[in-house]
Amino acid sequence: MSGEPYIASEDSALLRGALAAYSGDSCLEIGAGNGGNLLELAKRFRTVVGTDLVRPSMTDWRRDTNFVLTDRAACLRGSCFDLVAFNPPYLDGDETGDVAVEGGRPLEAPKAFLSEAFRAVNSGGKVVFLVNDGTDVEELRAACEERGFALRLLDSRRIFFEVLSVYEAAKRSEG
Repeated sequence: MSGEPYIASEDSALLRGALAAYSGDSCLEIGAGNGGNLLELAKRFRTVVGTDLVRPSMTDWRRDTNFVLTDRAACLRGSCFDLVAFNPPYLDGDETGDVAVEGGRPLEAPKAFLSEAFRAVNSGGKVVFLVNDGTDVEELRAACEERGFALRLLDSRRIFFEVLSVYEAAKRSEG
């Protein structure tokens, strides 16, 4: 496992752009990497928490946000965030041991992040996340539907050798 945080790149910028449409009381970014999205989220949320397995290299995140060293959101109480965001390791494989970019077996990391996000988001909240075109979106959609969430595409962009997409999972209304 790499001891360095994930350094923001085009995928982080795409997610950050989609997150600009959200505001509220509380927000969690699972796998916050270097902390770059936390600063932007702090402009629109009263409480912002980032989690990761390694400490971020950026120091600016300390200004208006909180950071917890943990696996996904394991140590945080459930059902308490208006928004949960993540950009999981989505590349298939684990050959280099760098968990910041390699997600293990197909969908292993994205599904684990999504499951944790469903646990952490409150009943009226939303989950926003990024995956690449190697992801079986229908399998993620089914996981969302099982938990009562509807999945919709927010943005998509071709970057280098892949297409990256940002999705929102929102609780379906009971009507």
